[in-house]
Amino acid sequence: MGRERYTLILSNNFAATPRDLVMRYASRNGIEDGLGISVNFFHLDCLASEVRLNVDLDVALTVIANGCYRWLASKLKGFEKAKPKELYRKFVETSGRVDIGSEGIQIHFDRRAHNPILREAKLERACPPIPWLPARRLEFSYP
Repeated sequence: MGRERYTLILSNNFAATPRDLVMRYASRNGIEDGLGISVNFFHLDCLASEVRLNVDLDVALTVIANGCYRWLASKLKGFEKAKPKELYRKFVETSGRVDIGSEGIQIHFDRRAHNPILREAKLERACPPIPWLPARRLEFSYP
């Protein structure tokens, strides 16, 4: 398979020929590579697992993460077509402080150039109470 070391493929499908197994493996890698290219950012874009359960989980998490970034982009004025990597760098990868109180969860963002865009999006309005944290609500504060 183009590598220096031998490839070991395990299967419990005794009816499949070795050729069928290799072709299926190659087909799955092609699908995974296509997902990785289309997502083009997440750490899960290297979907190289031989275990079907892990591949299914990787794909599901990648699709969910991509949907979350698309939703975030739709809420941020001027960033509707931004790629996940840019959204992560400008909005997600930020520092701050989280205070969990009896009324809610307060998220205090540190001072950043993109905070006015986050404030304008009013993301906390769309957030329902968190059921497993005695129905506490999220609250954001910006310096």
